[in-house]
Amino acid sequence: MALSIFVPIGYVATLVVSMLVFSRIYRRRSALNLAKTHAPWFPEGHEARDIYQTLVAADPAVGEEVLKAALLNRAMTDVRRIIRMRDDKQALATLLQKGSIGDEAMTRFSLAEKELEAEILDVVSEANTFREGWGQLIFPTASEMVAHLKHKEIYYDIPRQREREIKMLKDQGKEPPKPTVELPPLVTPPGTKIEIQGPPGGAAPGGPGGPLQTDGPPGGPNGPNGPGISLPMVGTGPNATVQLPNGQQIHPAQLAAIMQGQMPPNLPPQQQAALLQARAQLQAMAAAAAAQQQQQQQQQQQQSSASPSSPAKTPAISNSSQTKTATVEDAD
Repeated sequence: MALSIFVPIGYVATLVVSMLVFSRIYRRRSALNLAKTHAPWFPEGHEARDIYQTLVAADPAVGEEVLKAALLNRAMTDVRRIIRMRDDKQALATLLQKGSIGDEAMTRFSLAEKELEAEILDVVSEANTFREGWGQLIFPTASEMVAHLKHKEIYYDIPRQREREIKMLKDQGKEPPKPTVELPPLVTPPGTKIEIQGPPGGAAPGGPGGPLQTDGPPGGPNGPNGPGISLPMVGTGPNATVQLPNGQQIHPAQLAAIMQGQMPPNLPPQQQAALLQARAQLQAMAAAAAAQQQQQQQQQQQQSSASPSSPAKTPAISNSSQTKTATVEDAD
C-alpha cells in the first residue's frame, strides 16, 4: 500500500514546530536563570526612571515643567551610563583577549547594553509626547548638562585640592609657594556690587524690550553712580542666589545679562515671563530712583541760586557711559 504524500510533509512540519517551541522555551529559561544567578551591570538601579514614572502616574497630575525636568534628569543618567559602558567595553575586550575574565562578564555586559538601548528609545518616545522633535534634542542637551556639572564639580573642588597640596608640602617640610596672582573668590560674598552698564547721559530707563538705562548723572547724594537697588542674597557658597522683587531667584552673574535683555536659552514660558516681570519691576525701581535723584538735584540748584552769598553751581553732566549698581546683601 503506497503512502500518501502528506505523511512526509506532516513529519517535517511536526519536527520544525517542535524545534521552534523547544528553542523558545530554552532561551526563555536561560534568560531567567541568567537574570537570577548573575548580578546586574548597574546594581544601583535606575532611580531617575522610577521618579519620572512615579510623577507620570501621580494623582493629582503634576505640571508639565516638572515632568520635563524629571525626563531630562533621566536622560542625564542615561548619558552617564553610556559614557561608563563605552569605557568598560574597551577594558572588557582587552581582558577577554588575555583570558582574565570569562564569558559571564560579557553576557552581563551584553544584557546591560540591550537594556540601555531600550531605555534610550523609551526616553526619546517620551520626549516626543511633550513636543514633536524634542526626542532628537534631549540627549545632546543632557550631554551638555552632564559636561557642565562635571566642570562645575572640578571648579568648586579647587580650594579643597589646594588645601590638600599645601598640607602635603607642609608634611614634607617644604614651604608652600606664595601665589603671584590674586585668585578671584569662587563664591559670591555678601555685599557684592553688580554694576550694569548703561548708555551715556542721564537718560531714563528703557522700555520692556530694551536694556536698563543709567539712573542719572554722577555726583548724586547716594554715590558717584546714583542710588542703587538693594537685592537680598539667599544661601551661601556655590548655591547663592539673588532674590528678585517677584520672588524669583537667579545667580548673581545672570542679573546683568537679564537686565540687558539676554534671557537664558531653553527656558519654559512661565519662567521666562516671570523673569521679564522681575526685569520690568527693577526698571521701574531704577526709574523711580532716577526721578528722585533728579528732583533732589533741582532742589539743590534752586536753593543755591536763591542764596545771594553763594554763587550758583551747576553739576557737570558727563557724557561718558554710566553704570547701575545693585548691592547684594546676605539674607538672615
